[in-house]
Amino acid sequence: MESERSPLRLIPLGTDPRQQGCAYWLEMGSHRLLLDCGLPAPALLKALPGIPDAVICSHAHFDHLQGLPAFYRRYPQVPIYATPLTAHLASGLWERGVWPGYDREIRFPPFRALPFGQAREILPHLMLTFFTAGHLPGAATTLLQNTQAAPAQTCVYTGDCSLASTRFAPGLDLAALRHWQPDVLLIEASLGSARHPPRRHLENRLVERLISALAAGQTVLFPLPVLGLGQELIFLLKAHHRFTQASQELTVWVAPGLAAGCDLYERLLPYLPEPVRNFATYQPLFWEDRLQPRVQPLTEVDPLPQGLLLCDADAGPEAWEPIWSRLLAQPQRSCLLVRLPEVELATPFDQWPAPLRSRIGVEWLAWHSHNDVGHLTQIVHTFRPQHVVLVHASPQQVQDLADLPELCNRYHVHCPQPGHWLELPDGRLQTQVKPSESPRDPTLRYEGEVEEIWQEQGSPRALAGVQVRLPPQIAQDPRWAAWADTGLVEARWQGSELVLRGLSPRELIRPAESAPATGIVPRPKPAPVFAAGSMRCQNCRFARQILTAHTQVLRCDQERSPLYRLRVDPQGSCPYHQPQEIRSSG
Repeated sequence: MESERSPLRLIPLGTDPRQQGCAYWLEMGSHRLLLDCGLPAPALLKALPGIPDAVICSHAHFDHLQGLPAFYRRYPQVPIYATPLTAHLASGLWERGVWPGYDREIRFPPFRALPFGQAREILPHLMLTFFTAGHLPGAATTLLQNTQAAPAQTCVYTGDCSLASTRFAPGLDLAALRHWQPDVLLIEASLGSARHPPRRHLENRLVERLISALAAGQTVLFPLPVLGLGQELIFLLKAHHRFTQASQELTVWVAPGLAAGCDLYERLLPYLPEPVRNFATYQPLFWEDRLQPRVQPLTEVDPLPQGLLLCDADAGPEAWEPIWSRLLAQPQRSCLLVRLPEVELATPFDQWPAPLRSRIGVEWLAWHSHNDVGHLTQIVHTFRPQHVVLVHASPQQVQDLADLPELCNRYHVHCPQPGHWLELPDGRLQTQVKPSESPRDPTLRYEGEVEEIWQEQGSPRALAGVQVRLPPQIAQDPRWAAWADTGLVEARWQGSELVLRGLSPRELIRPAESAPATGIVPRPKPAPVFAAGSMRCQNCRFARQILTAHTQVLRCDQERSPLYRLRVDPQGSCPYHQPQEIRSSG
């Protein structure tokens, strides 16, 4: 008999990078791991349920490791693992004082660097392997294996990732990971269910908007993280023909925090992709004072910056003060603040000086270093995990993804909340327990009654159905609400066992003729077929829009439909569909 494996347990200490940062406590067998330390120091130390056996850092963004120095000061005996590039970037930012809550009295923690693709036993029977994740140089997708279980338990944590390559980092290495089929996949959901045009199209739109604003004589403020998108943008502008061949002189000023990140990238040049190394052979990687556009670090002695100013999005008010004062000194100058949806300001715009806010235009543009819904689902389908845990996003973005039929109909999809334990049991079919063997945990097994229902009218007497009676302990379990959400079940034979499974609302949306030939509760006959593409809930007269006018969220108001008063997919259908042009006669 296959030995029973203890379930993996997860508690998110923080999941939304815009609100608190990211950190996850994972238990695999007897091992306790902390994945990332993105919470501020007081919140991180308070949220920890214990002392971890090891810490694993995915990459060098502050929302994933800002609490690391304080953690190391409290628990210096706990080993910290990361890739060599992540260790270099993180320690370099600390040495330069570019860190939220920087304290020169605190020693920055030493990393145990592990290169990509090399498996290492970091704890007894626990193997760790890093794979490229895209998004940022050194960013790693983490593969963990608990070899003490039989078969081995496997967990993959993507951190922030990008399936597409950026200029400074290759994309997520799906080829090296596709055969693992982990038990659990913790995957970032930063962009929710949004779909975006190709990255190159977004970059061209961004450049065109910057060119038009600069040609109009505006000073453009562009807040960016100290690592990642800031360096990507400088490299883009130095190579784009609209900037290199512009008729007017263009200057790109770089704020001190972002300039420190550029200096760290230059020290990484031997490890950067070949096109970047070739570019640096003929001209400086970032700083330029001879060719167009001119790229210069901003200093305190510089006059009011004219042109494009790349700011530090992670800076506090004290770092913004020199910029504000110079902008306030010339009230006649027109300013534009360019915002990216995935870049949050550590000093919110509503805290800027009121006289300055009144004359700064704010414009949102799309440009990202995360996966949209198409790339995210491709990653999930490649891994084929048992459990998908959606992290690193706002609750609304996570829920939009969890509701996708291509995910919730194939995998166990979880949307954990900070501070709440999530148990991830082995979902594979186990060998039947022999009668002589007693279950390990009898409190999780219940006995019920089966009652046959006979049709009393008519002759001969016929069996009308079977009723299963379950004890109250089943319905009192927190899992019952999700299992019995629709009140309908599917029954099928699996060898000599009869398996019961609750049907989700998403599965009821499928047309009745596509239903599998199993013991599903009978459905009504389908309605007459209309023109192709018309039998969709979004075209049904019973679909009612709810929640918001910006996103099409529909509810079914057809009383005879199994989806009555449930949230439905606009592209779904049911046997009671009626086109909007049909009007009731009664």
